[in-house]
Amino acid sequence: MKTTSLLTRIRHPELAESRRRVLDSEVRDDILKHLRGICSTRAGTMVTRPDYGLPDISELMVSFPEAIGALQRALKHTIEAYEPRIANVRVNYVASKVEDLIVRFEISGQLATDSGKLPVKFETTLDVTRKVSVR
Repeated sequence: MKTTSLLTRIRHPELAESRRRVLDSEVRDDILKHLRGICSTRAGTMVTRPDYGLPDISELMVSFPEAIGALQRALKHTIEAYEPRIANVRVNYVASKVEDLIVRFEISGQLATDSGKLPVKFETTLDVTRKVSVR
């Protein structure tokens, strides 16, 4: 299938193909990818956006368990600031067994779609190796 360049479509709008509808699952997958990027970026490493990302996990673990609240607030702030597709962001700590040594947060909110507001939920975990993952 031949596609026309952006400049050609601007000059000749009649040549532009109709836009396809983006599926809710595609948007959710894209948000998940972005949340993974947020969680793997250390705050202060982006010169233009120093508050993008999470604080250094190593520094937070020194003040454990108070670090849970700080990490929860940082995660919520960063998502609200840099992921506008999620409204009503909530970040909740999920208690786990002490022997797990894993810190879990549930990220939830609403995704505005063509069919209305769709609830979304993600889980963030931080393990003993300080690896952060988002599902």
